[in-house]
Amino acid sequence: MADPRNELADIIAPVAPDVAASGSSLLLWGAAGMACVVAIALAAWLWRRRRLARALRGLASAVARRQDSVQALAARLDAWTRARYRLPRLDTARCPSGLDPAVWADWATTLTQLRFAPPQPDGYAVLAALCGTARAWERHV
Repeated sequence: MADPRNELADIIAPVAPDVAASGSSLLLWGAAGMACVVAIALAAWLWRRRRLARALRGLASAVARRQDSVQALAARLDAWTRARYRLPRLDTARCPSGLDPAVWADWATTLTQLRFAPPQPDGYAVLAALCGTARAWERHV
């Protein structure tokens, strides 16, 4: 038996649409493209903004796993501090705004001792405490 759809296809012509189908709206594509660009820019900005926090987390993890010497890890913490607070060098007298000057002076002195003094037996524990203090400053400043 023959398929009725095939037989009727020649007889019945398709109905023409009332309005010609319009192509995609250029305005809609422009808005979608702009939304994508804004989303990518926002993601990049957020990624860059949290870069220093990720670096500090990585440093604290390296201290906990004792991946390097105390002096090398203290040098990384010093570099992180200078980058975070935009300091030319770590100085006890130049306390960043929003931090207690006495706590900052003690923290900077301890970090300098870890960097340049002979290794201490509890150097990793002291460095971990310094990283913890820096993480607390990250949350409050």
